[in-house]
Formats: sequence, C-alpha cells, structure tokens
Amino acid sequence: MSSNYSDDLAYVREVAESGMSAPLLGGRFLVWWGGLVTAAYLGHYTIATGTFGLPVDYLGLMWLGFVILGLGGYFALLRIFPADKPGASSVGNRVSANVWMASGFVLGSFFTGVTLKSFLDGQASMGFNWSIPLVLGVYGISQLVSGLMAKSTALIFAGYAAIASVGLTALIVDRVELYLAAAIAAAVTVLIPGIMLMREEPSTTV
Repeated sequence: MSSNYSDDLAYVREVAESGMSAPLLGGRFLVWWGGLVTAAYLGHYTIATGTFGLPVDYLGLMWLGFVILGLGGYFALLRIFPADKPGASSVGNRVSANVWMASGFVLGSFFTGVTLKSFLDGQASMGFNWSIPLVLGVYGISQLVSGLMAKSTALIFAGYAAIASVGLTALIVDRVELYLAAAIAAAVTVLIPGIMLMREEPSTTV
C-alpha cells in the first residue's frame, strides 16, 4: 500500500515538474511586437534626424500606423494560434501570459494618458520620450519573471538587459539618439528572444 502511495506521489511530482519546464509558447508575440517596436523606434529616429528628408509631421502618422498594425497583427495571431495549444496550461505559460497581460494594461493606460495630454496641450508631450524607459522596464519585468518561471536563460538575460536599458535610456531621454538606443534594446530584449523561443517550441509539448 505504501509503495503504491509513494509511486503516486512520484508520478504527481514528475507531472508537476514537467509542466514547470514546458516550453513557453509566446515567442510569436515577442517576435511580432519586438520587430514592430524595433522598426517604429528606428523609423522615429530616421524621421527626427531627417535621414530620408521626411517631415517631422510624419511621426504622428507613423505611430498611428504602428498602433493599427500592431493590434491587428496581435489579434490575428490569437486567431491563428488557439489558446488551448498543447503546453498552454503549464505554470510557466500561465504566469507568462498573465504578466504580459498586466504589462499591456500598464502601457495602455500610460499611453492613453500621454496622448490625451498632448491633445489638451496642443503639442507632443515629453511623456512620449519618458515612455521608453517605462516600456523597457515593463519588458524587463515581464521577461525576467517569465524566464525565471520557465527556467529560460534567454529570457532571464533579456529581462536583466531590458532593466539595465532603463537607466541607460533615462540618461539620454532628451536626445534624439534615445530612439536609436531604444530600437537596439527592443531588438535585443524582445525580438531576438522571441525568435529563440519559437525555434525551441516543439510541435507538441507537455
């Protein structure tokens, strides 16, 4: 009797541990948003510096296009990849999904406030520049928590790198190079880790 009980406990423990180490399934979202954010920051930098001779007025249109394209692609990915995909119920995947959901709410609230302030003041708010350290901080927390739960070295590194980028971008928040630095940080801490997760994701998971 005791032997069967011990075997049952061992089985439950094995299942729990395998669930903790199941591969994360959010790589596609990291690639989408990481690639889009990287491109948008680069676009902002090139327009602000007059690299291609585009007027500064194009910045507003570019960021409007970013929002439309970003949300459209995000919801398309949700439809293409169902929520009940194998492995989605693992602890690591549930934690990752929830921490990124909370992060999205934080950023959505912040940008709504900054956008309204810009309309009320009749000019772009400095809050848009300060959004970059905030965005990187949110990325850092989300990647680090996800990485620690899933024991992903790539995400843990990405989390610490994003957190370090918060201070670095705060130092140049009043310079146009801020957006170039932000593009590099987004690529290193979101886009590349997303590609790595997608490569590690098997067709079926525990």
